[in-house]
Amino acid sequence: MSIAALRQVLAEKLGERDTRRFSDVHLQNLLDKEYSDEGALQDATREGLQTPPALPPALVDKVLKVFGQPGKNSTEDEAGPSKKPRTEISGAAKLSQQMDEVLALLKSKPASKPRSISNVGSAEADSILFELNFLQEDGNLACPIVVPAGSPSCCPFDYSQHPSEDAGTPALLTHHQLQLHQFGVHFGRSGFQMYDVHGRKKDLQVTAPSGLQYNGGVDGIAAPYALTKAGAFTEMRIAYEHKQSEAQKQLYREAHPHQFQDSLSEFTATNPRELAFTGKRKGQAILALLAAHAMNSYPVLVDLTDGVVHHLLQLAGTSLIAWTHLSPDQAYYKQALWLKNPQAAERQNLLEAIPEADAAPLKKMRLYKPEAATLAQLSPELLEDLSPTERLARAFHVFNNVADIASPLPMPDAVAAWYG
Repeated sequence: MSIAALRQVLAEKLGERDTRRFSDVHLQNLLDKEYSDEGALQDATREGLQTPPALPPALVDKVLKVFGQPGKNSTEDEAGPSKKPRTEISGAAKLSQQMDEVLALLKSKPASKPRSISNVGSAEADSILFELNFLQEDGNLACPIVVPAGSPSCCPFDYSQHPSEDAGTPALLTHHQLQLHQFGVHFGRSGFQMYDVHGRKKDLQVTAPSGLQYNGGVDGIAAPYALTKAGAFTEMRIAYEHKQSEAQKQLYREAHPHQFQDSLSEFTATNPRELAFTGKRKGQAILALLAAHAMNSYPVLVDLTDGVVHHLLQLAGTSLIAWTHLSPDQAYYKQALWLKNPQAAERQNLLEAIPEADAAPLKKMRLYKPEAATLAQLSPELLEDLSPTERLARAFHVFNNVADIASPLPMPDAVAAWYG
């Protein structure tokens, strides 16, 4: 009998779903032992099926359960048919032991050193988005930001008056607040506060699907009023990442030549005057957005800006929307709409109260929250929105990442059978 013919015999008894658990190697194993038809399978014994090369225990149990007859199962010969449930109990105990061993590995394995999000390039960020199944969309084409006539006019910020990004951050955060106030955003009690967090370089944390960990920070946060800086990282509404353009740096150097020992640089094609959404700037903004959604209870908007040009990033449903090269009017109009949502000023929002398109990225990214290392990714609360099959796949994916092996281990048949 051929492998295909034996597969058909199994399918008639087991059904297509269970038959797919038998690989061609498994079927050839049965043929080599002369279990080539239904009659031979009915005569099968546990010893025979487990003779090397043995079938996996779950497949042995399946064959004996469907094809076996009283007196043919060696376990029953020894203990009698009434002892058959002991096989299922033994299987559960074995699975429990296997899971305990894996959890012990998770707890004992030293955590890998996190990678700084400021060193992530655009290609690496694109790869992580692909792994997460987030589609990148051009917001300027898909849903352009149009400022209504009669809206307040916003002014740019002159970063060339400051020697560095950090030195200018307090003034730029004050500038953000003033522009948003023009659009009716309330700062203070029952409203928002602008938090200067540029000195906190590791508060944003996220684990990529590959298992690599990332951490970093942002320069400023717009969040509900009266939080600590640590609290602001978990209640972010807008995250600001400040970058001086090369033009602004050059203007400062030219105005303060006595501060610089080297000669003033010249602008080149790779030293642009305008803040570009490329390279590490793009990578850092994307990783900050992903980490913010892993840690927050409300959707987050990221503004990458030099005070003149703004690049806004948002996660919506299964998409990352990027509005690039916005004017101050466009950027602050969009941010004001974001903050004037009634739920934005509330703390610790429930996902059920947030529109599904906004809640979906939060649910997804919570699976990559690095708290309590990898074990946090397996808590029932984080997996409650997944089906049992998806939970199993997610758990085994995490196990493979933590094992840190060259070739991922296949899911054990006993584990698959447990959910079968």
